[in-house]
Amino acid sequence: MGNIAIRCKDIKKHYGKGENRVDALRGINLDIFKGQLTLLVGPSGSGKTTLLSIITTILTPDHGEVFLLDQSVWQMNDAERSAFCRMYLGIVFQSLFLIPTLTVIENVLLPLRIAGIYGKSADEKGLDLLNKMHLKHRADSSPNDLSKGQQQKIAIARAMINDSQILVCDEPTSALDQTSGLETMTLLREKVLHSERAVLVVTHDQRTFPFADRIIHMNDGQIDE
Repeated sequence: MGNIAIRCKDIKKHYGKGENRVDALRGINLDIFKGQLTLLVGPSGSGKTTLLSIITTILTPDHGEVFLLDQSVWQMNDAERSAFCRMYLGIVFQSLFLIPTLTVIENVLLPLRIAGIYGKSADEKGLDLLNKMHLKHRADSSPNDLSKGQQQKIAIARAMINDSQILVCDEPTSALDQTSGLETMTLLREKVLHSERAVLVVTHDQRTFPFADRIIHMNDGQIDE
């Protein structure tokens, strides 16, 4: 599939049964390319987060296949899929999931620690990312002592730390002011420009639109052409 980082083939997902059944995704066919920053936009309830959850292997599709870097992730067993995602996929969750018992720098370095990567160069990499987020001075703080916007920056730095070939972000600027939002999108844009990485961002934030190579609209569980 060449320069395709993510391929969704006829993805379907529903919740509930009978009269309570909701078809969240109605046959999604979508390619996300390396070297591009792609925005996924649409009204609440359009299926954006469900699709993101399937791409990141949090949810299992009812039908269809997801290929990440030419690999069919739902053909892998649980251990293979987890290892693959740790290596190639960085995720910024809307709920952030920072660990309060770890310091800011320990949260950022967590993906490297899980991969068994330690040492001065790893630590410097984390501090460099925090510096770009203007949070280096809070490296030894608890995430609970920071604002929501600062916590969001930490989550983004954590997702970037292992240089994942695919970076997926759910509303990464939602808690950020104008300046911080632009800084964050600039950093994401740099990740695309200086590599063959694919960045997929789910957003309602129109401030992010100028940073996109491509904007995909979803509505009622389908791609709105």
